[in-house]
Amino acid sequence: MSLPVWIDIVSYLAAVLVFATFFMKSILPLRAIAIASNVAFITYSAGAGLMPTLVLHICLLPLNILRIMQHLALVRRVRSASEGVPDIDRILPLMDVQNYAAGDVIFRAGDPGRSLRYLARGRVRFEEVEAEIGDGTVFGEIALFLDKQTRTATATCLSDCTIYRLSKDKVIELTVLDPGFGLFLSRLMAERMQSNLEEARSR
Repeated sequence: MSLPVWIDIVSYLAAVLVFATFFMKSILPLRAIAIASNVAFITYSAGAGLMPTLVLHICLLPLNILRIMQHLALVRRVRSASEGVPDIDRILPLMDVQNYAAGDVIFRAGDPGRSLRYLARGRVRFEEVEAEIGDGTVFGEIALFLDKQTRTATATCLSDCTIYRLSKDKVIELTVLDPGFGLFLSRLMAERMQSNLEEARSR
């Protein structure tokens, strides 16, 4: 018994889509074409009664959809980080919370720098660079990437502060697992160094 013409057409379309995936140079188009080929193969296999092929592509379709959603989520995180807006709420569960009173010294210049800090509430002053920060600011990141890994300035609380601390090991782990977070840290350090350089030149 011959198959309907439309089944033959779909089978050729599925083959062309698979062939096209070998020419894709980026993940997003590759996954999109893979999804289209899954749909084509499911349609063809159902019409032709090819159960093994049908089962295979029914399993592959949700996997490809999941991968493309993960890729889009990664792109959004990287774009958010490039705009200087890290998703801090997502990493707060990994951090230890510490409360300080006005006048407390968080760390001094020359102290070992083994953690990154996030100022959730309050104001902090850095004596050596005569700078102040407020709510929602990440700080203490520079020391983590220096050879000596020591603090470059003394941080003093100007008011009662709630500060979250993320260990160096967790910072490195997040940087590897989340490129957006790594991009944010790189941009933050570059901006801090530029600001410090401009401050030094103005004196």
